[in-house]
Amino acid sequence: MKDTPQPPSPMEFGSMPLDPIYAWGLVLEPVETLIQQMQNLIEQLALEAYQRDEESEYTPQDDAELERRFLDFFEQLVDDGTLIRLPDAPPERGRAILGPRRWLRAQRIRINRLIQHWREHGGPDD
Repeated sequence: MKDTPQPPSPMEFGSMPLDPIYAWGLVLEPVETLIQQMQNLIEQLALEAYQRDEESEYTPQDDAELERRFLDFFEQLVDDGTLIRLPDAPPERGRAILGPRRWLRAQRIRINRLIQHWREHGGPDD
């Protein structure tokens, strides 16, 4: 069994928050569950791109497509009862700090780093 480095952990992404409060002011709880679910979605999006064997980085058509994927995901988690949506936060709580465009860019960076890790060290199933 080969000793393959582990993919980057969420903590290695430091200043790139997973919480959608920083993009749209969405307040979803419990936060621990939200973070775990976000990690799962990031891995799923990376896997989709990796399996398509795209030469370039993960690049959805545009930010609107990626935004739709995330917002639909959050809505589904609330509908399933996995998360609870509280009233939206005031803009100064996050949206004004990061905003949707930069938040989406941070998620795209996460996705691309995971794809890069798999390309360099073998895919998720290797």
